[in-house]
Amino acid sequence: MDAIPKEELFRRIGYGGDPEAAEQVLEWAGLSRPAKRAIHPDKEEAVREALEAAFFWVCNRGDCRAEAERRAAGRTVVPAAEPAACQVCGGSVNQRRVDEMVAACTARGWRRLVVVGGSPNARDELRANVAGRLELRLLDGTTARTAKQARGDLAWADVVVVWGSTQLDHKVSNLYRGPKVIALHRRSIQELATEVARAAGA
Repeated sequence: MDAIPKEELFRRIGYGGDPEAAEQVLEWAGLSRPAKRAIHPDKEEAVREALEAAFFWVCNRGDCRAEAERRAAGRTVVPAAEPAACQVCGGSVNQRRVDEMVAACTARGWRRLVVVGGSPNARDELRANVAGRLELRLLDGTTARTAKQARGDLAWADVVVVWGSTQLDHKVSNLYRGPKVIALHRRSIQELATEVARAAGA
């Protein structure tokens, strides 16, 4: 396999900072000399490890940059090659907020979340963002549910979100009442996750 330009490899890894600074790290790690413009792809994993040990790359969002300063642990904060490479949000504000929600729920001892409503795509994205870290019941708000089923959901859950302003029948939402229930009147996953995290921290 042919050698590839180092700057191309840096971008592939996610590093968008000063190439000269990255070159210095590679030299210190014994992986390459600055005089060499290209590097063999077999070294990609070693290059990644060396750069991740020295740098923390982040997108240009202010909240991500602030979080990066907190999490960098002595590493130099540098720009990410693209938003998807951001080591805080991965290019997704939703993912970051869900990560914060999961952390808050875990700290509170909450393991089970019921969400009533939301579009099929939103429920799929939320499930993907949570990635098995919480037990979920994501209920179609347009499908009839009995009072007995709702009582079972409330007994099972640590917290229930009734996701208003989405695909949600009032005959379904009215079944969910009580101290475990958060009535959310915004549509986004980001706002859902923020409200659950706030409740967990209360």
